[in-house]
Amino acid sequence: MGEKIKTAREDTGISQEELAEKCYLRRATLSNIENGKSEASTQTFILLAYYLQKPLAYFLPKFMYREIKQEDLKPLEQEALLHFGQIEGDELKKLAIKFIKTFGDYDPKNLVIELAPIIAEEIEREKEINEFHEKNRKKK
Repeated sequence: MGEKIKTAREDTGISQEELAEKCYLRRATLSNIENGKSEASTQTFILLAYYLQKPLAYFLPKFMYREIKQEDLKPLEQEALLHFGQIEGDELKKLAIKFIKTFGDYDPKNLVIELAPIIAEEIEREKEINEFHEKNRKKK
């Protein structure tokens, strides 16, 4: 992680002194983080991401997250992202994410299992109704 911080800092053209000051660190502390001698706190990572203009995942080892590239997305996923981008306001975007998470967690097999007894009752009721109609037709 330290190497990624250093690379991002150098790519951005910010000195250790400058970045340390922005992140409320001593320059020596930032140097230790960059050299793997110290760990950065969550707050420090957030500040680093902000000032280095990188997503938080940039600093994590590749095995800790799944990077998704545009070309890896299926057409429906691309369409969903397009529409998501058109949503105005963070609160509505958070709501949309909650809906998508709920759908993602949904297991249709559970619905089938839950509805099976109700469906069986409906089928039985229809049989009884059909038998009732059949008896009434025979009487006429």
